[in-house]
Amino acid sequence: MVLHKVWLVPVASSACAVGSVVICYIIALANNHVDAFLPFISDTGTIPPESCIFGQLINFSAVFLLITVYLRHRQIVEYYGHRLEMRGQGRWRIVSTVLLCIGCLSAFGMSIVANFQETTVLVVHDIGALTAFFAGTAYCWGQVLFSYVMTPRMFELRLSHARLVLCLASTVFLLLCKSTEYANHLVVTTAEWLLAICFELFIVSFAVELRHAYAHAPKLLIKQVPQDHTDNNSKAVKVSYIAPDGSVNSLQTASDTTLTSR
Repeated sequence: MVLHKVWLVPVASSACAVGSVVICYIIALANNHVDAFLPFISDTGTIPPESCIFGQLINFSAVFLLITVYLRHRQIVEYYGHRLEMRGQGRWRIVSTVLLCIGCLSAFGMSIVANFQETTVLVVHDIGALTAFFAGTAYCWGQVLFSYVMTPRMFELRLSHARLVLCLASTVFLLLCKSTEYANHLVVTTAEWLLAICFELFIVSFAVELRHAYAHAPKLLIKQVPQDHTDNNSKAVKVSYIAPDGSVNSLQTASDTTLTSR
């Protein structure tokens, strides 16, 4: 089965993340759980019922992000390794694999944020948030540098320029988020919201390139397929199996006479 619209995966990741924040903010505001003007993102999903929606949608977003970074890696391998046949040239595949791991780490951090609220397990929640933001920013920078260094490019240079702007903005907002002074509370919350927006826009930008790609559904191979070919004369069972070299062989064994006689 061919999957044509793989570009919808990064869109779904960002849609779930943005939707969770917007929906939970509205519910939390209606229940007087947060301040009306720029609360922390985690505060919008801390108290039930909004915490349930926040956790569910952020988990969905993390799964879609995991698939997105894998699709991005496979796109790079397909373009440079198979189409351009650059398998033995440079260390681009190692770099892409490292970026894949960093992207997966960011998705894992998002899942921690979703499942550990700050009012219950604050330390774990903060670790997840730091992992998601720092790994996400590192992943974005890695993809931008990779797109500038590798030639020929997979897409137009202006897309790399747009991603560079998002990376620069994300880095500034990430540094502002580290401020712990209460006087800068408004600056910190604003930076956190803008950081999340920049990261989601960066993920959505992968849809531009994935519009020209498709994927095949994974195949499942059964190592041993029992097929009952027992007849009244031979009373034997013919079993087909796949050998380690990929060939299909048959093995004939004696049947269970106790069961067949009943």
